[in-house]
Amino acid sequence: MKMFLTGASGDIGTAIKKKFKKEGYKIVCPNEKVLDLSNPACVKKYLKDNKDSFDVIVHCAGYNKPNSVSKLTYADIEKAFNINAGNFFQIVKANIPYFKKKGGHVLAVSSLYGVVGRDGRTPYVVSKHGLNGMLKNFAIELGKFNVKCNTLSPGFVDTKMTRQNNNAKKIKQFESKIPLGKLAKPGDIAEVVFFLCSKNNQYINGQDIIVDGGFMAGGFGN
Repeated sequence: MKMFLTGASGDIGTAIKKKFKKEGYKIVCPNEKVLDLSNPACVKKYLKDNKDSFDVIVHCAGYNKPNSVSKLTYADIEKAFNINAGNFFQIVKANIPYFKKKGGHVLAVSSLYGVVGRDGRTPYVVSKHGLNGMLKNFAIELGKFNVKCNTLSPGFVDTKMTRQNNNAKKIKQFESKIPLGKLAKPGDIAEVVFFLCSKNNQYINGQDIIVDGGFMAGGFGN
């Protein structure tokens, strides 16, 4: 089995790569210098120069730079959308001929902010809402070829990005609102990604699977 993975250098991406490698998958995971997801032309050229086929495609690359609406530019929105959603479309589209023959799995790591909003996160929220909608349509259009397409929305995960964008006090606040009382580990997310993209998943399609320790069940905003 062969897998294409974006964002493999991040904490969650590294955990996903480790899990799939352990399960015997061959993994292609170009770094951002080789595959610049902020640049549609670069992505198009990469796909033209690297023709390949995959049973599983997982999008874990992400960009989140907090800023207020009054200070944002359209370029900020565009960059977040290109990295978090738009150019993933190009990657999936290139693999459709193989999917039509063999079926497979497509999964994008989204966010709770693909469902709700958050102060100072407009580009991220816009891109993740778009990502969720795109995967639902993939599920509709590719389902007839036995391609299961889903998003996985982590809650708060103990990653470098989380600690970069939130101080220790804020992280404690998050933990106090999570019924399980702690941030997720990257490996917790990787386990669910593997289930959704393995032979174990034969019928979950078009869903956003929230993995947040119970946060959205009642803690959000309280």
